Amino acid sequence: MGKGKQPNILLISTDQQHWNTIHALGNETIHTPNLNRMVEEGVAFERAYVASPVCSPSRSSIITGEYPSRHKCWNIGVELDENRTTMGQVMMEHGYKTGLFGKAHFKPVLKEGSFEAPPHIHDRDFWKEWQGPYYGFEKVAMVHGHSDEDSSHGMHYGAWLVEQGIDPSKYFGPGGGHREGSWDIPEEYHYTRWTADQTMDFIENKEDDKPFLAWCSFQDPHNAFLCPEPWNSMYDPDQMPPFVEKEGEMADKPLIHQYLLEDRMNELDIDVTSDPGHNTGGVQCLGHTNKKIGYDRAKKWLTSYYGMISLIDHHIGRILDKLDELGLAEDTLIVFTSDHGDYAGNHGFWLKGPIHYDDILRVPFLARWKGELPEGRRTNSLMSLVDLAPTFLEAAGIDKYPTMQGTSQLKTLYQPDQATRDWCLVENRAEPSFYVKTLVTDRYKLNYFLDRDEGELYDLKEDPNEFVNLYNKEDYAEIKLKMFQKLVDIYGELEKPIPPRESFA
Repeated sequence: MGKGKQPNILLISTDQQHWNTIHALGNETIHTPNLNRMVEEGVAFERAYVASPVCSPSRSSIITGEYPSRHKCWNIGVELDENRTTMGQVMMEHGYKTGLFGKAHFKPVLKEGSFEAPPHIHDRDFWKEWQGPYYGFEKVAMVHGHSDEDSSHGMHYGAWLVEQGIDPSKYFGPGGGHREGSWDIPEEYHYTRWTADQTMDFIENKEDDKPFLAWCSFQDPHNAFLCPEPWNSMYDPDQMPPFVEKEGEMADKPLIHQYLLEDRMNELDIDVTSDPGHNTGGVQCLGHTNKKIGYDRAKKWLTSYYGMISLIDHHIGRILDKLDELGLAEDTLIVFTSDHGDYAGNHGFWLKGPIHYDDILRVPFLARWKGELPEGRRTNSLMSLVDLAPTFLEAAGIDKYPTMQGTSQLKTLYQPDQATRDWCLVENRAEPSFYVKTLVTDRYKLNYFLDRDEGELYDLKEDPNEFVNLYNKEDYAEIKLKMFQKLVDIYGELEKPIPPRESFA
């Protein structure tokens, strides 16, 4: 496989993008001409799953090839150990130039003294001078935060804004994230454009002929749902697709489903580590419901969510055009995906949390390598984001690092219908009270809430919307048992590498 030389590798990711938000893959409402272009020119994996549906652990799994239970970054607010080996480190050792542009989020963003937290992120002088290295990325230009939050004008992006003569306090602030209507920041100063520009500058201005690993890490379409015009008003709330929900569907679900929808989270026995007064009972990341915010507002959220995706799509088009302009399209393996999804109003929920519908576990996943991978192919072969690191290493002709638990999917990139794996594993320790293990196979999906004697089992073939929980139905007891047995076998496999025995005793 391969053209005989190490390819450039470009990872383009979004933050919290629902799997069904690409026009060419079935969403007739959304406008995504450049993602459509990637679908036409590459391979679309329609069953790609995250290793964790939360930002920091998912991103840590992407760069380490390990599940959260191994790399130990189990939630936001937990730092990824800088001593863990990452794909960037390994690829640098084998001749690659590496760069990360946009959101990192490998460290806490609210903990005082954290590298990715205020007040450090607003130290303009520091960010003007420092460019890395960071977790295996030789050059970085970073920003995190969402919409007009105060943290969104930090790091390299904030320093750049000031250099452009922009007063960040005009567009960002402590009250950010609660603005209704449009956001008046000019589109040319928005962080999505800036992230794309930084990526293109890295690709265009490498100082030597080394191949590159570049991560273009957009931090939208994460809430708060707000972006510049004309994107924020691009969609009509009355023309949005209906939410996937069904009256009474929570009757056979775990208590957290029912209590969140009924606004009774304070009645659950929850042990939390942050925000105990939060209106979702303190379970970190768990969002609002359609009933809580009202359906008119929920539809408006969805229009802004789609607008953010269309804005990102526009800048992805600019990156694809830049590769064409530089003559690099045939030398570059591109993967587009997201770190996790969003309920996006389906089942009545918004944002993310320990309720493991496919809305937050499943993500868009496109791969393009012109002249090398097949074009216009769609596949249901299972893909996991924990596989990205070993896949990129094999594409570069580099052996998988021993601690990586993912598996290379390069064979399946070339032959999309030849599946590499027959299961995907998702781990989500969303506060001590809710530790969810999910196993997805070709047909079934098991969600088990550790120490709560609650779970879910879905037949994804017959019930793709996950309306009917089969977990306690006698007719499915054998299937449930086999799923649990498979889960135990998987964890036995993931214990590798096992040190060799050196003597009889």
